[in-house]
Amino acid sequence: MTTYTANQNVDPGLYFNLTRFHLESVDRQGPLPGTDTDVYRRVPMVVMLALAPLLGLAFVIFLPFLGFAMVGRLLAAKTAEAATGAATAAVRVMRPGWAPALAFFSRTKPNTTREPHVPPTDAWAEDVERKLDPTKTDER
Repeated sequence: MTTYTANQNVDPGLYFNLTRFHLESVDRQGPLPGTDTDVYRRVPMVVMLALAPLLGLAFVIFLPFLGFAMVGRLLAAKTAEAATGAATAAVRVMRPGWAPALAFFSRTKPNTTREPHVPPTDAWAEDVERKLDPTKTDER
């Protein structure tokens, strides 16, 4: 097999890139693609015709294994995602709910008389409620 480098003018045919392990098909006479470090070898058609059935057989044999590998990778990714979510939720639950600044927002004093807490009446809300629902009577 003859050795060629990238950007070298070649005849039409199949060329195997030794750097990237890639077959390159050249349809017209012209330069090979790639950088100056890429090395190509011309593959004779007789060799390619002999290798084609073997490459097809390898594809058929290893295709189920590729399917199992893809499903396994998907399941591993989903399991890792679920474990990460569960760990985040567990840490969120174990975090204390202590908010020291919240105590300063309270304006009322604690109920020391032990009487039930009666919310103050809102005159504006009652007036609006009477205007919106005229069938409602004042029970006081």
